Amino acid sequence: MKRVGGKSFLASALLGASLVQADPQSICATDNICFSIAVPTSSASSNSGNIYFQLKAPTTYSWVALGTGSQMAGSNIFVMYQDGKGNVTISPRLGTAHSQPQWDQSSTAARLTLLAGSGVADGTMTANVACANCESWNGGDMSLQGTSVPWISAWRTGSSLATTNKGASISQHGGSDHTGFNIDLTTATISSDSNPFLASRNTVDGNGSGSGSGSGSGSGSGGNGITLARGNPNAATILAAHGIIGALVMAVLYPLGSLLMPLLGRWWAHGAWQVITFCLMWAAFGLGVQSAKDRNMLFTQSHTILGTVVIALFGIQPALGYIHHRQYVQTQNRGPVSYVHIWLGRILMLLGIINGGLGLQLAQERSELVIAYSVVAGIIFLCYILAKAFTVLGAQRANRIRSHKEANIPSNRRPYQESRRHNGRYA
Repeated sequence: MKRVGGKSFLASALLGASLVQADPQSICATDNICFSIAVPTSSASSNSGNIYFQLKAPTTYSWVALGTGSQMAGSNIFVMYQDGKGNVTISPRLGTAHSQPQWDQSSTAARLTLLAGSGVADGTMTANVACANCESWNGGDMSLQGTSVPWISAWRTGSSLATTNKGASISQHGGSDHTGFNIDLTTATISSDSNPFLASRNTVDGNGSGSGSGSGSGSGSGGNGITLARGNPNAATILAAHGIIGALVMAVLYPLGSLLMPLLGRWWAHGAWQVITFCLMWAAFGLGVQSAKDRNMLFTQSHTILGTVVIALFGIQPALGYIHHRQYVQTQNRGPVSYVHIWLGRILMLLGIINGGLGLQLAQERSELVIAYSVVAGIIFLCYILAKAFTVLGAQRANRIRSHKEANIPSNRRPYQESRRHNGRYA
């Protein structure tokens, strides 16, 4: 027993030594929307207890939200808006994929307390908040000793909600009005379990530059243990370009390119079209990788993982297509490589379309855009299936007609007919 106790004492001592007193860590998602987070050493040591956070934004915003987790779905979200009486309302909500997060009134809901310094003054909303149980919630948890803990934020410009109702309806934010960041909570510790936001603190802006004792770099890595998920000032443009090019490639260009061969019978037209599409696909992939890095989502989401697999398998399609073409020219028949090329392409196109939907979900795009993408992809895919069915039936009918004609040709003339066919008449 003494030996076990000695180990427990040593572990506690090592943990306490690692929790060096620091300051609340702050980050500005835009030029004027900022968040701060602090963890008392007592809470960090036990991985439970109070944590403190601050939301600050101009009154030109209808609402501003901070959440725990790496995406909206399953996140523990804290929404701030004006109460119409000179103060602010802070509402604990649970995030869902595409619908408005609802006020969490369950027994496990975040227990939030507005602290001194909260209110509306000089055109700025401020919420200084203590949370007694934010280390776990209905849908997830976080370690108060974590060195890379993900957080998200979102906001919406507009008129004041002017309500104390914690379940008030909020308007959906725009496609670029959100971001994410990671914080090393071991550098956000404070010695006292009390309101830490009554004095000015360090701040890191959304472009990765630091002020006060914080430092940062253009790569999006802020000082004091904060890793910015959107340190790239062109992040929104890169994400939009990735989505547009990727959707065009998977839902339109690849299916149309696949139809050129049976419809036109010109292998070079099919090959040239698909090569151009292939290059655009890699451009979309590069933009996607950069966007995922900006948001600390690379290989951590279904969209990025499935997308990488699909792109990698598409990478071997040109080689398979070339082998298929050479074999067909020589034998006038499809071999095993031909069927692998054809069916792998069809499967990858379908997976690519599905992954586009996952990407829209991950980006939390408007429902109208998701519906438009689904309709266009569905129409193109239906046209693809109908065109393939038409060409297959047409080929079968042509084979029956040819077989019938050949059956009526005198046997002494059939070798000549076969010779003409193999000389390229039906290639």
